[in-house]
Amino acid sequence: MAKVLGDPGRYVSQQSAKKFQRLILVAFAGVGLGAFLFGVFTVYDLFIKKSLAATIFSTSAFLLLISLIGRIVTRQMGEHEKERLNFLKGATGEQAAARKIDDLPDDYCVIHDLATPFGNLDHVIVGPTGVFILETKNWKGTITADGKGDILCNKIPPRKATIKPLIARLMNVRTKIKTLCDARQELPYFDALLVFPSAHVEAKWGQTGKARCITDEQIWHCVVENKSERKLIGREIELLAQAFKALATMDKELDI
Repeated sequence: MAKVLGDPGRYVSQQSAKKFQRLILVAFAGVGLGAFLFGVFTVYDLFIKKSLAATIFSTSAFLLLISLIGRIVTRQMGEHEKERLNFLKGATGEQAAARKIDDLPDDYCVIHDLATPFGNLDHVIVGPTGVFILETKNWKGTITADGKGDILCNKIPPRKATIKPLIARLMNVRTKIKTLCDARQELPYFDALLVFPSAHVEAKWGQTGKARCITDEQIWHCVVENKSERKLIGREIELLAQAFKALATMDKELDI
């Protein structure tokens, strides 16, 4: 079994929780502000202006404001619930892939859900056959190439480009890992794997740019049986794994 660091799906769960917390804080702030203004106008109307009509008007305005805030919050809660379900689907996909990854031989080191200054990496694998950056998509249907270096799901392009952002993130990470490792060490090629645990993959190697689209069942074959010319030994594997851990620490420092 591979040496495992991190919990799969932690990032998407944290993002969902943070967004829910922000939504609740905004709702409370809106209600609090409305209550404060209502109190100010009520005191002014009753005790200074001494106008019952004005008090009734300010009360009606306050109730209307509360109703409006309630509608906005309800709509936002509905949108958040949809996003939360999408987050959960993504986390489920990561966990499905993680089960396959964790079964790799014990001379492999695995880091799940690695936050970096360049974005989150679902899985990083470092072992004798090289370094692999995996991104999981819990899509359903059939994955094909679009003829332009990206992919289609059920013949429909995704809302955002998939391959190019992954490769850009990989190249930025590789550059930073190079600075964290011994400058004299020649880094191996970083392989990008786009994993679809719940889809049928028809996109062939070479049709999707520098990334390879696979199912979770193909992870072992693509990693352990990889015909890499550059084999890593134990010390190199450990050094690269420590560099990835240091990269995660840098991301936390940037968030402070």
